[in-house]
Amino acid sequence: MSNRLWKLFDKTPRQWMSKIKFPNDELLAPEGRIIDSQLSEHQAEGWLEGYTLSGRVGMFASYESFLRVVDSMIVEYFKWIRQADAEPWRNKYQSLNLISTSTVFQQDHNGYTHQDPGMLTNLAEKKQNYIRQYLPADGNELLAVAARALVDRQKINHIVASKQPRQQWFTAEEADKLVNNGLGIVDWASTAPEGKVDITFASAGTEPTIETLAALWLVNQSFPEVKFHYVNVVELGRLQKKTGPLNDDRQLSDEEFDKFFPADKPVVFGFHGFEDLIESIFYERNHHNLHAHGYREDGDITTQYDMRVYSELDRFHQAIDAVSALKDNGVVDGEKADDFIARMNQILKKHFKVTRDEGRDIEEFTDWKWSPLK
Repeated sequence: MSNRLWKLFDKTPRQWMSKIKFPNDELLAPEGRIIDSQLSEHQAEGWLEGYTLSGRVGMFASYESFLRVVDSMIVEYFKWIRQADAEPWRNKYQSLNLISTSTVFQQDHNGYTHQDPGMLTNLAEKKQNYIRQYLPADGNELLAVAARALVDRQKINHIVASKQPRQQWFTAEEADKLVNNGLGIVDWASTAPEGKVDITFASAGTEPTIETLAALWLVNQSFPEVKFHYVNVVELGRLQKKTGPLNDDRQLSDEEFDKFFPADKPVVFGFHGFEDLIESIFYERNHHNLHAHGYREDGDITTQYDMRVYSELDRFHQAIDAVSALKDNGVVDGEKADDFIARMNQILKKHFKVTRDEGRDIEEFTDWKWSPLK
């Protein structure tokens, strides 16, 4: 229920094998397709393994931070399918499907204790031919990801999905293309979708996409002459370049990577996970112009936007980084850049005061809506 999957109960009750006491015991039955009556990640993950290895398809949805409780169990499962895959007489089973929700950048009444996107790092370290990590930006991308995950075999599918109401950015057709390619340049969020750019904006994840799109919009409103493209990353493994066998199923070539992220231009990247993960990926690509805005192990019980400001994922910090880099490269006027940066810092000061004094988010966040770029 706390993961907002209650609509599932319109189709099936919880399975409960003990005595059911009406009317106090709700939505329970001897048969059901939902097993959530015990708050135990160990049991839930173990149930999913058994269910999957008996030839069926399931999903395990957990709070993102508490999926870490079973990260060693998930690693052991990866090791098993990797070794079993080498034996021709073994069946190719459906994939183990994990959903990280109640995510790091909005916790409502919870806070710092419920913030940990480290499962991304844990699985990024494994052989990527057996790992798929998806960070859909909106509902249509999530549906397209699910369509892939539910038919895939011999994988661990890790899907990071917000349980909160969010903006819808992509049509079903756009989402399907982005998910199947793993990433793509979004024309309507770019001033130079083809050809040379002054800077690249990119994001992976729901809240990072909101903030990066808002950041590039802010930059465009003040500096319409700046040429940039925006890259939406759905499948993290497409970016990785790992040494050793069993890692090359989905990785981009260096030439393909450079088309999305020109090595001689700055990249402002809104990222759902720990920053050192995305930094290490760019380092392996010999790309040293990355400005990462991810989770920085800072948080509290606070407003939804303040969660983002704590880690400087927010649009204002991203916009400051972008304009500073453009100024350093001589792309924009220095005095105009300094004025823009001062305005962004003033908004951040206002944010700090309003959240601490009034316990709410500022209008620059709550009232913002996307409009076409100049």
